[in-house]
Amino acid sequence: MSLNNFYKLRKNFILLGLTGKMRSGSDVIVDFLKQKNLNKEQMRFFLDFQETYKGISDSEASKIRRINDFFQHDGNWINFEVLDYRNVLLLFMLHHNYDKDSRKFSKNISNWICCLGDYKEFETPRFGGTIGIANGSDNFLKTKFKEGLEEPLTKLNITFERGTLLEFLGNTQDNFFFNENYKQFANLFYKQLDAYSPFLRHKLMHVSAYCLRRFGTLNIDTIKEDSDNLGLNHIYIIANAINQLIKIHRKSSENDNKDKVAHIIIDRLKNSYELMYFKEKYSGFYMIAANCNEFERKNRIRKKYDDLTFKTDKEENLKLISKLDETEYKVKEFKKGVFDSFDVENCVQKADYHTYLNKVEDNETTLKKYVNAVVDIKNKKLEKTNKYYVYQPISLQILKLIALIQQPGLITPTYIERIMQIAHTTKLNSGCISRQVGAVVTDSSFSVKGIGWNDVPQGQAPCANRDLRDLINEKEKDFTQFELGDTDHKYDDGKSFNEKIKADYSKSSNDLDKKLEGRPCAYCFKTFHNKYEGVDNQVHTRSLHAEENAMLQIAKNGGQGLYKGNLFTTASPCELCSKKAFQLGIKNIFYIDLYPGISEKHILQGGMKSVSNPNLYQFQGVIGRGYQKLYEPFMTIKDETILRSRIEPTPKPESMSK
Repeated sequence: MSLNNFYKLRKNFILLGLTGKMRSGSDVIVDFLKQKNLNKEQMRFFLDFQETYKGISDSEASKIRRINDFFQHDGNWINFEVLDYRNVLLLFMLHHNYDKDSRKFSKNISNWICCLGDYKEFETPRFGGTIGIANGSDNFLKTKFKEGLEEPLTKLNITFERGTLLEFLGNTQDNFFFNENYKQFANLFYKQLDAYSPFLRHKLMHVSAYCLRRFGTLNIDTIKEDSDNLGLNHIYIIANAINQLIKIHRKSSENDNKDKVAHIIIDRLKNSYELMYFKEKYSGFYMIAANCNEFERKNRIRKKYDDLTFKTDKEENLKLISKLDETEYKVKEFKKGVFDSFDVENCVQKADYHTYLNKVEDNETTLKKYVNAVVDIKNKKLEKTNKYYVYQPISLQILKLIALIQQPGLITPTYIERIMQIAHTTKLNSGCISRQVGAVVTDSSFSVKGIGWNDVPQGQAPCANRDLRDLINEKEKDFTQFELGDTDHKYDDGKSFNEKIKADYSKSSNDLDKKLEGRPCAYCFKTFHNKYEGVDNQVHTRSLHAEENAMLQIAKNGGQGLYKGNLFTTASPCELCSKKAFQLGIKNIFYIDLYPGISEKHILQGGMKSVSNPNLYQFQGVIGRGYQKLYEPFMTIKDETILRSRIEPTPKPESMSK
C-alpha cells in the first residue's frame, strides 16, 4: 500500500532557513543541498563510515544505515533551490533605481550607492569612512563599476512596474528570481564590488537591509525625512518579499512538474524577527544553524580573501570585515529596542537544527578523507565522547535532517539530543528576565543526575514575578532590605538604591500602565545596581546560574558524584560555573550557544595536564520545536510497516484452535 499522499505535505514543500556567523559552514550546506543527485562516492562513503562507526556505537551505526537506505530509494532525494538573501536585497536596489535605459539604470545604481555611503546620520555605522576603502570608492563606483553593469542590465531583461516591489511581486507570475540570468547578474554585481573592496560589499548589504527594515525604502530623501521613525512598521518588508518569491516559485513548480515539489533554502537569515516570521507562517519551515570551531572559522575568512585580488588594502578589509562579523552576531542593539539590524546570536538560539563543520572537513576535503581520519578506530570500542561521534560528517548531518523531515521518526535521537532537549525544555522554568538557560548533569553513562535553570534560590521571588511598581509603592513583599533602602549602603552620590531607582522610575512613569498594556513591570536588580556603581559585576545577580543550580540539586537531595560525568547547558558556562565543573571532575561539556567570556581559554583549558581539562563540544542535532516534529512518527512504525509491506502473521487455523 502506498502512503505517499500521507506524507505529501512533508515531502512536496520543504522550506529551510540558514543562519550562522561568516564562514561557519553555510556555503558547504548550500552546495550540498542544491546538487541534483547524490553522487555515488557520497553514498559509498556511508557504507564505509557505517562500518567504521561500529567501533564507537553499534546503535548509532545502524541509524547511519537507515539514512543510507532511505536515500538509496529513487525519489527520496530532491534538490533545493537557493533563495539567496543578498539577491533579495539586490532586487530592492534594482527596483529602486530602475530605468528602461540600461546606461541610466547603471548610473542610478552607482550614484545611489555613493549617496548611501555619504549619509552620516544612521544610528548604525555607515559603510564608508575608512582610509583606504571609502576614499576613492566614489570614483570606482561611478566609472568601472557603472560601466561594468550596463551590458549585463540589458541582458537581465526585467521590466519593473510602478509601485512598490511587493506590489510588483504580488502581480507577477514570472519566476525570474530563480532563473540563471538573474543569478548570474547577482554574482557579477557582487563580484564587481569585491574587485574594489569586499568590506564595501558586506557593509552595503548591512546598510541596505537596515534601511529597508527601519524605513521601508531605499530612497535617501525619505530616509532623511523619516529619521526619527523608531517603529516596527517595516520590520517584515524583506521577509514579505521573500514570501512572495516563495509563492511564485511554488506556483511555477506546480506548472513544471507533476509532483508539484518545491524545496527551498533561504541563505541566510540573520535577523531574528525575520526568522520568527517564517516559523509562524510555515509549519514546514526548519531553521538550521551553521557552527564550527572559532579558530577554524576565522582562518576560513582569511583564506577566502587571501585568494582574492582587490584594489584596496587587504589587511584593512580583513580587519573591518572581522569587526562587522562581531557586530552582526551581538544583540546589544536589540536589547535597546533597535530591531532593524542583524542579531545572529538570537537566530542561533532559535534554530531547530544545529550543524557543526568539523575541522577535518571543508569544501576541498573529500568524504574519503574523513573515513581515513577515523579508520584506526574500526573494530575498537571507544568512548562515545570523542569528536568523531559528537561531530559527524556534515553530509550525514544534512541527510539526517532531510530524511527526518520526510519520514519523522525514521531514526531515534542521539543521546546528546535527548539530554540537551531536557536542558532546552528546562530553561522555560527560569524566572530570569534577561536570559533563560537550562542545564542537566549526568554521570559517565549519561544517566541524568541533576536538572537546573537560572533562577533565584528556593524561597525567594523570581524576577519575572516581581513588579517594580510594588517596590515604588512600598509593598514590601518580595523585595529585600537593600532594595527597600533599609541599609547603610550609599552610592557615590550619597543616595541609597531605593532613592535612585525611585528617581529613575519617576522619569518614565507617565502612562506606565497604558504602555505596559497589562504586562508586569519586571526589572533586573543587577542591571540597575551595576549602573549605579559604574561596574559590570556578575556577583550581584539574584539568580543562580543553571549549571550550578543543577549541581547543587545533587548536594541538596542526595546522589552520586559527578566525576567523569557530563554537563549539558543551553549556553556555554561562564567562568564561575566552569570552575565548579572543573572541580567536580566533569569530563565533557555540551552547549548550544556560546556565552561571552574567557571561560574556555582561562578555566577549562587551565589544567596542568591537558588530560584533566574537560572537553567542550558545541551541540549538533535537533532541538526545541523541531525535536517533536522530527522524531514523533505519523503512525506507529509497526502499523506503517505492515501497511507498506503487507507482511502479517498468519492466524492460527480454526480447526487447530478447537
